[in-house]
Order: sequence, then structure tokens, then C-alpha cells
Amino acid sequence: MEVIPEETGGAGFSLRALFIAIGLTLFLLSTSIYISLRLSALPWPIIFSVIISAGVLKILSYFKATNPNEINVAQAGGTIGGLMASGVAFTIPGIIFLRDYMGVEIEMVDPYLLALVCVSGGVLGVLLSIPLRRTFIDEENLPYPSGAAGAELLKAQFKGGRSAIFVTFIIVVAGLFAITRDIYFPVLFTLSSLVTYGIYITVVAMPMAIGIGFILGPKISLNSWFGGSVVGWLLIIPYLVSRGWDGGDSIALVQNAGMGIVLGSGVGFFVSYVVPKIRRIFAPLFKFDGPWYFKASPIFSIFAIASMLAVGVPVLAALVSVAGVWVMATIAARMTGETDINPLEQFGIIIGLVSLGLYSVLGLELGYGSAFLIVCFVSVAAAISGDIGHDYKSAKLIGTRPSDIIKVDFICVIIAGIAAPFILDIVLTGYADVLFDPVLMPAVQSQLVAGSIFGFAHPNAFYAGFGMAFVYELISKFSKRQMPFSAMAFGIGMFLGMTFGILLAIGGLISYAVKRRAPDMEHTGILVSAGLMGGEGIAGFLAAALFVAGIGKQSANYSVMLVFGISLILLMVYTIWSRRD
Repeated sequence: MEVIPEETGGAGFSLRALFIAIGLTLFLLSTSIYISLRLSALPWPIIFSVIISAGVLKILSYFKATNPNEINVAQAGGTIGGLMASGVAFTIPGIIFLRDYMGVEIEMVDPYLLALVCVSGGVLGVLLSIPLRRTFIDEENLPYPSGAAGAELLKAQFKGGRSAIFVTFIIVVAGLFAITRDIYFPVLFTLSSLVTYGIYITVVAMPMAIGIGFILGPKISLNSWFGGSVVGWLLIIPYLVSRGWDGGDSIALVQNAGMGIVLGSGVGFFVSYVVPKIRRIFAPLFKFDGPWYFKASPIFSIFAIASMLAVGVPVLAALVSVAGVWVMATIAARMTGETDINPLEQFGIIIGLVSLGLYSVLGLELGYGSAFLIVCFVSVAAAISGDIGHDYKSAKLIGTRPSDIIKVDFICVIIAGIAAPFILDIVLTGYADVLFDPVLMPAVQSQLVAGSIFGFAHPNAFYAGFGMAFVYELISKFSKRQMPFSAMAFGIGMFLGMTFGILLAIGGLISYAVKRRAPDMEHTGILVSAGLMGGEGIAGFLAAALFVAGIGKQSANYSVMLVFGISLILLMVYTIWSRRD
């Protein structure tokens, strides 16, 4: 794969690239919040962003020619919305879980205060990513698989083809199917006859999950996620029920163990990777020999501390949270570059627990509200700093100036940070009746955050899962062997159960078959998967927005169905007409 030196990078920042980036940021912010809550996973949206940016700029090139660098800048800014969505959706809904399911007296965060937290965390994440680029991209040349894939797709898009139209068609069809499903058959069927034996399987028609399984690949979706579902829900729960356990209690035990595995995996990575290389990893953060924005991280950290104080976080906790961001942002950048996985909410949980523990030792009260704000702040910063590495990787492969990527990311992270709390409120209000439903909208990460802060029904199961995953990560790091599965994905599978496990397994099997039998079709599979995720995300968000605006739920669903139906007809007419020409 050809790598273009940084000094030959071309200019790509323009007003139209910026406007496209802002539009994509808001679009991906909206759809990704819905997807994050619905599926408890969010593959980074760089592929989708490349496709749409290329399509729009090609159309606008009728007035003024475009180039790969301009497309790259537009897509880089656009992905910020998805990253901000994950930092917010994976954390803040846990407040509702504590309040409504655990009986804790806690108020939802004011959206204006949350916006300040999101903007502060996002900007600090961008600033911290800048010096890390030299080490992880230029010196170590970490793979950043999504960024590399985005660069290859961008090259293909610029050379020609109808990928944008194809993906738009998939989006419209997927959105129409999703909204029709939500109206008429949200759940296909439940194998209720097996519940007596402790087997809980509900089948849902969710193409989006199959698409995510395809993108994640067989190791993550089949070996790990589905494997965790099988171990937890076809082995452990039926065994416990056969021994006289209550079904609900046995499910809680397995889910607590799954949460422990997820968190233990993240901490295990920290200990096995960061500690041995701590000097080399953190050295870039103290090299201020570059442009002004290399020097901005320490200065903005003071502003970030002031922002945390302004939202009600005590002084010591504010200091710990900002210092924690410096640590976790660096880990996130490294982990994402090597594995394409960024367990951002776990980085937030670690700093949140450190803060709670410190205040407990000092005999002081931190409060659940402050703890959630700390977790969200760190998670947003880790999401941004980690996954901007994909943009830097794409920039290096395409030849885009890094400074142009930094400019557009700065602007988009501020806009996304301001908008995120209000869009989250729309989705949470629109889907309040199914939020934390284990089938329809489980929101696993936010439950993990809530459980970590408040405590678990089966703490011993959590500790056991944590310990096993921690040891597994140490073994996987120091054995220098290719391990058969991802502990983190395995733990998520244990929590979510067979419903999503089956769907992701189907996607993983398709991915495996394509790679083995028809590798030239893998690109098409990625496009289809991106369209499936985008279509269902759009439909879900639009329905929620109309409901919040005062339209009844059924009327909102039918309105969205009408929009997608008309869009499909128009798209088909356009396609037929363009072929005539």
C-alpha cells in the first residue's frame, strides 16, 4: 500500500468541504446515537462518510472541480458526529437506568451543562491527538484499519463508479424496511416453549446487525460475540435454571459476568500494553516543537478543568478527570491503531472509579451525577483522540495535509458537542418505552457505566469475569500468539444474549464466505453494510424526532414510512432516467 509523505500533502480544506462535513456530522450524530442504544455497538462511520462526501462533491464538481484531498477533509469532519454520539450514548443513559430501574435519586443532566462537557472533552481529544499522530502514524505506522479502508475506498470513489447511488438505494430500502418492521412486526417470534429449560431466544428482523457482523468480521462477530452468547445463554443460564435458579436471577448473573469481562479486558490492555511502554507512549505529549496547536493541550486543559467545575464537579475530581483524559486519550489512540477497537466508555469508567475511590478514601462525597459527567467527559475525549487516528491514516495514504484535517475536526467537534445532548434527549424521549429492553434497545454500555458506579446484583460474577478477562489479556499480549477470540466482544455477547448474537453470526459467516470465495465482493459487502446501518439509523431518529415534536407514535412511524417510500420511488426514477442518458 503506497504511503504519501506528509510534506507532499495537498490542500483539501474548503467552504463546501466544511459545510458537507458539518451536515454529515449532524446526520451521523443523530443516527449513531440511535444505533448505539439499539445495538450496543457502533462501527466507526468512516466508510459511510467517504461515500457520501465523494458523492456530494462529485455532484458539486459540475461547478468547480474536486479532488481526493477535499473529499478526505469532508469525510474526516463528518465522522466526528459518530464519535461524539458514542461518547454520549454509551454513558449518559445510565442515569435513567439508575433512576428508573435501581431506584436511585438522581436527576438527568441539564443538556446545556452536558454540552459544555462534550465540547470540552471533544476539543481536548482533538488537541491530544495532534502530537500523538507523529508517533503512531509517522513513526510506528500503526495500521488503523478503518482509516486505511477509507483511503482505499476514497481512491476507488474518485476514479469513478456508482457507489454513492448504490449506497443511497440501500439506505432507503433499509430505512423503509426498518420502519415497516417497527410498525407491524418489531419481534418476529420468541421460543417460549424453551423458557422452562432456561433457554431464552427471541428472533428480530434487524439487517443492521447483520451488516455490523459483516464489517466486524468472523473473529469478532462469530468466534467472540456469538461465542459469548452461546456460553452465557445456552450453557450457563440453562444449567442454573436446572439447578433451581430463577430465570431472571440467572440472566442477571450472566450479564454481570459479561460486564466484568468487558471491563477486565480494557484494564488488562492498559496493564499489559501501557505500563511496559509508558515512557515511549507519553513522550509525544510533551514535545512542543511543532505548530501552535502542539502547545495548546496544556493550556486548554486549564479551560477543561474550569468547565468541569462549572457543571458542578468538585475541584479534586475535575483535576483527576482532566489528568485521566491525558492518559486514556493516549491509550485509546494506540489501541485503536492496533486493534480497530476503542472501548471508550471503559476508559471513562476507570477514571470515574478512580475519582470515586479517591473521594471515599478522603471521606468526601462525590455524588453519582458528578461521576457520570466525569465518565462522559473522558469517554468523549477518548473517542475523539483515538479515532481521529483513522483520519490521519487516511490523510497520509491519500496525501492530504494533516493541518486541514485538524481544522475541520475542530469545527465539527464543537458543533457536535453542542448538538449531542439535545439529539440524545430526542431519542431517549422517543424510545422511552423500550429503553433498556433486552431485545429492542438494550443500551449495554450505559448499563455497564451505571452498574460500575452503583454496584451489581451479582458482584462476585462481575469480579470473576473481570479477573478472567484481565488474565486473558495478559496472556494474549505476552504469549505473542494470535488468540482465538476477543474477550471484549465475548463479554458483550454474554450480556446481550442470542438475539444479537445470531444476527452478528450471520454477518460474520457471510464475511468469512466472501473473503474465502469471492474476495472481490468484499468492497460491495462493506457498502451494503454501511447502507443498512445508515438506513435504520435515519428511520429510527426521524420517528423519534416526530414523536418528540408532538406527533403520535403511530402517526410518526407512518409519516417516516411515507418519506422513505417516496424517496425510493424518486431514486428508482432517477436511476432509470440516468441510464437512458
